[in-house]
This record gives sequence, C-alpha cells and structure tokens, in this order.
Amino acid sequence: MSTKSKRPIKKIIALSFLVILSIAGILLYNNFNRLLSVALVKGFDSNVISDVYELKFEKLRINLFEGSVRIFNVTLQPREKPLRHYPYINSSIRLTTERITLKNVSVVEMIKSGKLNLERISIIKPDIELKLAGEKHRLVPLKDSTVVVSQAEPDEKKSIGSFNLHEFHLVDASIHTINESKQREFKIQKFNISLYDLLINQITGMDYISMKQAELSVGEFTGSLSKGPIRHVSFADYSIKVDSLVVQQTLDTLLYSFQDFSGGVKALSIQTADSIFHVTMKSFDLSYKEKSIKLKEVSFKPNVSHDVLQKKHQYQNVEFSGSVGTLDLHQVNFDSLIYAKKLFIDEIVLDKVTAQVFKDKTKPLDKNRFPVYLGQTICKIPLPLRIKHVKATHVHLENTERKPDSTYVKVNITKATLDLKNITNRPTSKGLLMSADAYIENKAHFKASLTFSYEKPQFGFEANVQKFNLPDLNTLIQAYTPAKINKGILDEITFSGLAEQTKANGTLKFLYHDLEIDLEHKEQAKWKSAVIAFAANSVLHSSNPGDADLPPRVVSFHIERDMNKGFVNVIIKSLLNGLKETMIMSKENKKAYKKAKEKAKQQDNK
Repeated sequence: MSTKSKRPIKKIIALSFLVILSIAGILLYNNFNRLLSVALVKGFDSNVISDVYELKFEKLRINLFEGSVRIFNVTLQPREKPLRHYPYINSSIRLTTERITLKNVSVVEMIKSGKLNLERISIIKPDIELKLAGEKHRLVPLKDSTVVVSQAEPDEKKSIGSFNLHEFHLVDASIHTINESKQREFKIQKFNISLYDLLINQITGMDYISMKQAELSVGEFTGSLSKGPIRHVSFADYSIKVDSLVVQQTLDTLLYSFQDFSGGVKALSIQTADSIFHVTMKSFDLSYKEKSIKLKEVSFKPNVSHDVLQKKHQYQNVEFSGSVGTLDLHQVNFDSLIYAKKLFIDEIVLDKVTAQVFKDKTKPLDKNRFPVYLGQTICKIPLPLRIKHVKATHVHLENTERKPDSTYVKVNITKATLDLKNITNRPTSKGLLMSADAYIENKAHFKASLTFSYEKPQFGFEANVQKFNLPDLNTLIQAYTPAKINKGILDEITFSGLAEQTKANGTLKFLYHDLEIDLEHKEQAKWKSAVIAFAANSVLHSSNPGDADLPPRVVSFHIERDMNKGFVNVIIKSLLNGLKETMIMSKENKKAYKKAKEKAKQQDNK
C-alpha cells in the first residue's frame, strides 16, 4: 500500500517541476525578447541616424536554435522634429513592413553593448516612401560634426562608422518616390534587392560602400514627369546585376568602380511631354563583360496626324518615324563611356527597319537654314565618338511629300541594305563611307556609294541602276512631271561625281532602248498634247546608243547646289541633269560625243 501511494506523489512532483520549468522558460524567453527589444531600440537611438529618424516595431521574437531574430510590424520614419539639425539633409525615407528577419545575430553582444552584429537581413514586402529634393539627395547624416548644430542633449552619438553584412535581401517592395525639385513621381511594384558581402564605412565627409555582388529587379514601374521632354514612362521586368562594386561619395563627388555589370528591361513605353510621340521597346539587354547591347522591337511613332505635327512649324520640316526589329551593338567600350565620356563601338547591326519620312512642300523653305554635309554634322557632335561599322538589313523606307499643289506623292525604297563605315569626330585620314543596295518601288534595282570628307564640305558619289521596264515607274514619274512613258527599257544608268559646298560635277551614262514618251498637259486640248508628244519623241533619241555602230552617249553634268537643301537633293539634282543631258545634249556634250564617234569610227576602220 505504501509503495503504490508513493508513485502518484512522484508523478505529481515531476509534473510540477516540468510546469515550473515551462513557466520559467516562458518568463525567461519573454524577458529575453524584452531585453533584446530594448537593446535594439537602444542601439538604434545611440546612432546618429536617430537624430533624424525614429524606429518603431510591435514585437520581437528570437529563435535560439536558428540564431535568428524576427521583428514584426516595423516602421522607420522621419521625426516630426529632428533632435539635431543637419542643414545638408534635403530628402527623407519612410519604411513600413510586416516582418524583418535577422540571421546569425550575436544576441549577447547586442544586449550588453547595443551593437548589432549579424550575417543576414531580410525585409519582406515593405512599403517605402521616398521624398527627394535638390540635385544631390542626402537622406542621413554624414560623419562631419563641423556642420551640425546641436538642438538636444550634448551627448555625442555614434555615426554609422563601419558595418559588415554577409547578405541583405529586400523582397517584393512597393516604392513610391516623389521628387519635388524635378516634379517627378514614380511608383514601383515588386522591387527586389540582394546584396552580398556588404561593407559600409563612413569617415569624415565621405561614405564608402563595397559589395561582392548586387542584384536589383523591378516587376513594374510607372512614372509621371511634369518637367522635361517626357511625360509618362513605364516598363516591366527591369533587372541589374553588378559584381565587385565600390562606391565613394561625398557631398559633391561620386566615384565608383566594378568588375562586371549586366541589365535588362522589357515592355518599355514612353510618352513625350506634348503627348505627340510614343516610344516603345519590347526588350533591352546589356552586358559589360560581353561588351554588347541588344534591343528588340523598337518603335518611334506619332499619335497624331501630319497636319497636327506640321502646325508647329512655319517652314518645311522633315518628320521621321519608324521601327526596328532588332538592334545589336557589338564591342561597346563601356569603360571609355563611363569614365572618359567617349563613345567607341565596333559594330551596330539593325534588322527589319521600317522608316517613314514626311515633308510638307506647301510651306516655304527656311532661307536662313543652311544644311551641312554628313561629315561636318558628325564633327559638330560634342561627345567624342568612333563607330567602325553600321549595317542595316531588310530596310523599307516610305517617303511621302505634300506637293505645292497640295497633292501627295509617295516613294517606296524596299529590300534595302545600308552600310556606314568610319563614323567619327576623332582625327582620321579616312572619310565617312556610305553604301546602299535597294529597289525603287520594288522595280528598279540600284546600288550607290558615297564618301564624305571630314576635313572639308564635300563628298564623292557613285551609283548604278540595273535593267528594268521604264513604264513600271509611271506612277512615280507622273507625280512629278506631265510625262507618261508608253514603252521603253532602261538597260543601265551609271553616274559618278564630286559634290562641293556650292556645286557638283560628274559624268553619267544612261543606256536605254525603244523609248516612247507621252506628254499630257491637262490645261491644253488633246490635239495639242498629241502634237507636243510627237515633237518630244522626234527630238528625243529613242535609244542610247542610237545604233549598234555608234558609241553610247556619256555626258558630263554640272549643277549649282540649293544651299537650303541637304546632300540627297544634290544627288537627285545631279541625276536629273545627267538624264536631261543624255536625251537633249548641251553644246559641250555634243562636242564630246562628236569626238567619241570619230574615235570609234577610226577604230572600226583599223
């Protein structure tokens, strides 16, 4: 009986002991959490940042087995009245989050000294508000007592000093930024930052930051800008990755270096300030290590009609719009661009290029505008540059003009390939080389090459048009002349010349046969038009050469440049003058042709 009675007593004692241990553990755990909370607040308040910001949180939980601390419902916000005045601080940040996790925390040291030593910080889904002002945004105090005016207790607080962190993660943050000075507002969703081996060191007047690796990504970005040429901007899936980043910043200087950098963005959309143009891009990828930039599906198009665009201009103005399927930049010298502000690129390749050009010729020319040739245009670019090669394939150019009589004419250049070499404003012994291979209205195949001088306003040109049926271009010909080609074959056009600042000279060979032209003047009776057409065909040679025994007519041409128009007009004017000289030769060309016939006859006699 006594043995049986002792067993329940032992069980009760053991149970009571466990209950006491549990209660003691709970009390110790709660007290430990309270001590840690006090130490965290004390550690923050001992830092100079607490002069400007206050830290609040609802509760703190520690996991001794993981060595982690979780802080719930955290708020970091500016004080209504700063404890000390720092005149250079012009911006602020406010952060609220449900949870911050600290991994591998030195709990004992934190409780004893208030120092926070740990390996990893994770901030989950915070809401961040940034208010920015001034050209240089200063959010926290610098370690510089000479610019601090004391307004509170004389106890000196610790500056940021040195801080090491193995990992920092900001996960799915929502950020709202207001820039008061520049009148900009940005909203960011799913903002993520990961930093590895972070070191922050602050000495007098300078912040030093280094990290082994930094990764940043943005899910969605929208922005509104009241000032500047852009009104709205948005994009998605923005990402940046930097290796071995070092940053040194003072009040007026920023120095940085890195070993590798890559980034990208998708679904870019930009609306200009006047809401007239819309810029879009499917994707953008940059690699510092590979020295490359890749863009896909880029477009620049107006939201309004030509009439709306032309109302802004008193004189003739060329409008440009279009799209590019892919644009790749190879061997980009990022170091020269970043550190020396010089643009050096080996090659730019464009594919599936569509361009629209529009000009309203009912408006007068600006007689005070004197376009320069491409060589001089590039030399005037202030940024030092050298681009070795630019190539564009599958190019379609649509040129539309509103003629002085308010009718419209459209010219299509299709299946084009363009090459440019030696684009530079640096000292060079070579000129700018431009070549094109394309079709006019998908009928006339031509090739052209131009060489622009950088030293003086001139360029040389050569062109060749291959065989095609002349009536195929009647729509284009009748848009500019009262002529219609009833029949005729163009066998070849070859012309070359040198254009100087005020004039151009060269030679042209226009080979054709069975040419018959019909001239129709709407204001004249049909019988008069028929007489004019008969006279024209009587004067014009129906073939070149006129006979198998005769040499072809090769003519010289000379034109005076219209100084209010660019190099394209010089080439077109040279071509038209050469064609006219071929069919109705001047005295000089008649003399030259007479000598050519005599020479050919002498050779035949031999």
